Amino acid sequence: MIRFSHLQNITLPELCSVFNLAFSDYIIPFQLTVPLLEQKLQGENVRLSHCIGAFDGPTLAGFILHGADTWPNPALLYNGGTGVIPAYRGQHLVQRMYAHYRQQYKQEGVQRILLEVISTNTPAIKAYENSGFTKTRFFYCYKGQPFIKQVRKNITIRTAATPDWALLNTFTDQAPGWANSPASIQREGQHTLTWLAYEQNEIAGFISVFGSNKRIRQLGVHPQHRRKGIGSALLQHVIQVLQGPFSIINITDDNKGLQQFLLQAGFEVAVKQWEMELNV
Repeated sequence: MIRFSHLQNITLPELCSVFNLAFSDYIIPFQLTVPLLEQKLQGENVRLSHCIGAFDGPTLAGFILHGADTWPNPALLYNGGTGVIPAYRGQHLVQRMYAHYRQQYKQEGVQRILLEVISTNTPAIKAYENSGFTKTRFFYCYKGQPFIKQVRKNITIRTAATPDWALLNTFTDQAPGWANSPASIQREGQHTLTWLAYEQNEIAGFISVFGSNKRIRQLGVHPQHRRKGIGSALLQHVIQVLQGPFSIINITDDNKGLQQFLLQAGFEVAVKQWEMELNV
């Protein structure tokens, strides 16, 4: 008999083990260590008290990890990972977990739940649609060892300990996905590094990179400073500091300028994703 419960009594090593088992045959190989899981929970603002587990006796058969826009009274939850271990697939656990808690979340003031799913993962998309989710945005995700042929010499790059995100938000052409939002970057603290590019003492662009896995969280150039080598200078700087290879995820379908820049710099499309949303 499957029972449903939140995960506040699960230890991180146990959750990490189940997570890795659930993703052991995933479309893209994906495994976590306990420290990486801790960083993920911190960056995505996940609390185990709002994460859902499907239990068969003492066995955690499936889970949904939920972050939030704010605690303790979130209006928006973010599904940062859904997994079912192989022995329990085919039992509609994802739909059953959401059906079990949807009314409770609504009563607690949750209005929306967001998630991302790989575009070719048809079973997962069907499970989410059967739970009430609809597709909202289409994302491209890139990886590669970038190369920059030539960089201007009169661009200054400086580390930013406390970036002005209200300003930097105006440098980009899309709203970021959850994991790349300024709030998530700030929660990651020292794990994510941000550099600013200056042209004649004026901030012209920025780049933020999660150091341990070299994932670029955001890259932006002020509209008045584009096509002047600012993005190339920033990318060249992080190549020199962190080596690479790098990845960058969740670039929206209509963000053609950034897509073109990444391809020209040597990145390639690794996967495509749907952002999906449930109105609770």
